[in-house]
Amino acid sequence: MTRLKRTWGVVVLGLGLWGSTGGVARAGEEDDLQRQIDAQKASVADLERLDELKAVTDEIARLKAWLDEAWGLRAKHEYDQVREVLDRTLKQADLIRAEITVSKLRAQELKREASLKDVKDKIAKTRKTLQETSEKKKALEKAAQ
Repeated sequence: MTRLKRTWGVVVLGLGLWGSTGGVARAGEEDDLQRQIDAQKASVADLERLDELKAVTDEIARLKAWLDEAWGLRAKHEYDQVREVLDRTLKQADLIRAEITVSKLRAQELKREASLKDVKDKIAKTRKTLQETSEKKKALEKAAQ
């Protein structure tokens, strides 16, 4: 019987601890979430600056909307939902950085392809000129004989 009482005591104590922390914000939790939201909002400006080619404006707008949603949920004291939205915004920011990198690399590739085409065109023109000069030389040598 004492074992049963001890077990129930542990269960009741556990439920009491669980009930006291579940859904209730700790003193600094709201401030911590606010700092996280503010930090991510500040990073949006950096992302906009990095997006020189304006390749991810829609994704940045979506990120801003999610941060506004997180702020609204924080004001309603929905801390679990705020954390979910903040996790989503972190992943969105990572996606945006990757897409910015891809857009810059794609632009660099296009620039290099254009340069390569110019070089190939110059080579073809030089070959044609060389061929024509060679034919003129042969014609002059034949005429000189």
